[in-house]
This record gives sequence, C-alpha cells and structure tokens, in this order.
Amino acid sequence: MHENDSRSRLARRELLRLFGGAAGLAAVSALKTDADLFAAPLQRTTGAPLRFQKGAIVRTLLKDVPPDDLANGVTLFHEHLSINLASLGGGGRGRNGEPPPPPITDDLELMVALVKKAAADGVGCIVDGGHPDMGRKIDDLKTIATRTNVHVVASGGYYMQRRYPADIARKSENEIADALVREAREQRLGAFGEIGENPDGAELTLEERKVFRAVGKAQARTGIPVFTHNSYGTGPHVPKDIGLQQLDLLESAGASPDHIAIGHTCCLDDPDVTIIKEIAKRGAFVGFDRVTTVQQIMPDEKKVAMVMAFLDAGYAHKLLLCADFTGQRTL
Repeated sequence: MHENDSRSRLARRELLRLFGGAAGLAAVSALKTDADLFAAPLQRTTGAPLRFQKGAIVRTLLKDVPPDDLANGVTLFHEHLSINLASLGGGGRGRNGEPPPPPITDDLELMVALVKKAAADGVGCIVDGGHPDMGRKIDDLKTIATRTNVHVVASGGYYMQRRYPADIARKSENEIADALVREAREQRLGAFGEIGENPDGAELTLEERKVFRAVGKAQARTGIPVFTHNSYGTGPHVPKDIGLQQLDLLESAGASPDHIAIGHTCCLDDPDVTIIKEIAKRGAFVGFDRVTTVQQIMPDEKKVAMVMAFLDAGYAHKLLLCADFTGQRTL
C-alpha cells in the first residue's frame, strides 16, 4: 500500500500474500532438518526480505518443506481443520437432550473441498491449532493434506485448564515439556498451539502457568513455534496485558520471541494498540486470528482501525491474519 494513499485497494489474494505469505511464514518456519530439532533463528529487519538460517524447514505432516517453497503462497497460522470440543464435554446437548451432532470438520469431503477452495485463493499452508484435548484427529489432517495441494502443519500442547487431562495436575513442568518434545518427534508436529487460559480470568491459574512454561521449554528444545489463545473479550476481569503475561511466561522458560505469536489480539479493545506494539517490539508476532468469524467480540471497524494503527507504527512484518475456522459457527 502506498504510504500516502490509505484508500488504495488491493485484491484479496494480494492482501493475503502481504500478510500471510510473509509474516505467517516467519511464524511457522523454525526447525532445522537434524534429528534433534534445534532452533533455526529467523533473520529479519523491517522492510527487508525474509531470510532463514541455512537448513531451516517448515515441518508439515507429510514432509519437511524449505521456507522458500512457501514464500509465494499464503500461510494461515491458526485454523481448525479437525476439532470436536463437544466430544469432550464442552458442547452441551441437543434440543431433546440428545448428544450434539458430529462437528462439520468430521465431514472429510467437505473439509477437502474447503481446503481446495482456499488453495485456489492462494493458500499454500495451513497450521491446525488443535490437539487431543480439543478433539483433534491427526489422521483426518493427514487425509486432508494428502488429498489437497495444501501443506498442513499439526500442533501439540494443551488448550486451557478446564480441558487439561487429569494427569497434568500431578506432572511437573519438566515432565510436561519432555512429553511435548517426544510427541513432536513421534507425530511430526510443526507447532505448539493454541495454548491458552480459561475465559474471563483475572490471571492465569497456577496450572496454566506451569503449562505455558513447559511449552516454552519445549519450544527452546525443538525450535517449534508457539501460538497462543487468550481470553480477550470473554469478560470484564481479563487484564489488557494478558498477552504480555503469556509472552513473559514463554520467554522465562527459554522460548524465542521470534517464534511466538500472541493470538486473539483482535479481540482486545486497544485503539492506541499499546499492547500489541509492545508485543511486536519484543520480537513476537501479533495474531489477528478471528477475521471473518461471526464471533464478533470486537466489531470489524475497530479491528480495521487497530490494524491500520499497527501498520502506521511500522509493524507490518509482525502482523498475522487468519480466521480461526472452527466449523459451523465460522461458516
């Protein structure tokens, strides 16, 4: 966009390429091709082309991909191609007390068609933000990746305390980190996410803090990037700096900020973009990952105003856009 022409209009695909194909790629490209998955730090200055350490890869479910192979397409860093929260007690009952119907992400023919449509619009890589405590089916992700020409990155980790497996309470930080590293290697995980906290909390719980630090340790050991879920817009008790608190916890455990994306910042009412500018200043990415969703926690006009203020402040290279697709609600 021309600096002095705020009314310039770009085609949808060009917008996707600007934000998804550049910054999104930076967020998911983190690994070397060695067996130990050591980190490959991103090298980037504002306005300069993306550069990655020699040997860096994007770990997709089917194969390791050099970052340059994805540079001409769009990377969506937080979507859900397989999710079933209802199966884990979060979806309630039907009108007649019957179990809720299967989620539409269980319809593989539909999901393959949707991903092919995304590919026609310029999408080359999708990061799925689910894991077992969200009802994610990794075999379904493999099927989608196999039947489309879109790379699919699978994620690991834990969502929020109310969905943690029972054994998380008795595990230590290091034990959780060890398990995450092992799962990443065995299941070809390419990200940790979405990692979050319960709605409307004034602070992260002790268990959530333990999990965040464990994820930070796993990131430092593997190089796998992290993206978070936070509770912006879920109630009056959520502090505006909860995104910074998440970043603090991950960094305190050794995670690299240039491989961290703080999610759902588009749900924060922050017209001066004070919080997201601070996140970007520290080297992390800012996720506006509820674009187009019907879950209008923050009206679109406010989201647009925040994005423009963020761009005007010089942080285009730290902005990530996607939809947080979760199925029927998103459609």
